[in-house]
Amino acid sequence: MGDGMAEYLQLLEESLVRKISVLDRIGEFNLKQRELFTVISETPDLDKFDSYIEEKDKLIEELNSLDDGFESLYARVADELKTDKESNAPMIRKLQDLIREVTDKSSTLQAQEAENKRLMEEYFKKAKDGIGKGRTSLNAAYSYYQVQRGVSAPESLYLDSKQ
Repeated sequence: MGDGMAEYLQLLEESLVRKISVLDRIGEFNLKQRELFTVISETPDLDKFDSYIEEKDKLIEELNSLDDGFESLYARVADELKTDKESNAPMIRKLQDLIREVTDKSSTLQAQEAENKRLMEEYFKKAKDGIGKGRTSLNAAYSYYQVQRGVSAPESLYLDSKQ
């Protein structure tokens, strides 16, 4: 394996580690959003909810960028990885482990998003008639959940077929 290959593999690893970090940050916002709809004695702070949506949108954009970068890097080394599996085996295993972690975190985030959506819809149902001035913000929040139903798992697990 040449030095160039080692650098590419290192970049792939770093990309996955950054993606895991971003997924963790999205999870933190999911928990904050959940808290807004589970404190029974209070009306949810919809401005805060909207700010969480904005922060998550930025993180999702970052994830998309990381995915694009990963795919681009992987395309450069895919053929060599396939033809030289032996010398690349340790790094391939490490990348596969990271990809599994990304997939697991993505699944957890999807479950969090689904639970948040359920809590929010429950709130909408209870508050439907008495919302007043908060309706626009609530509609924006609800629309967000219809469009962004969670961070999807990676479309393709680049290295899974090379186990």
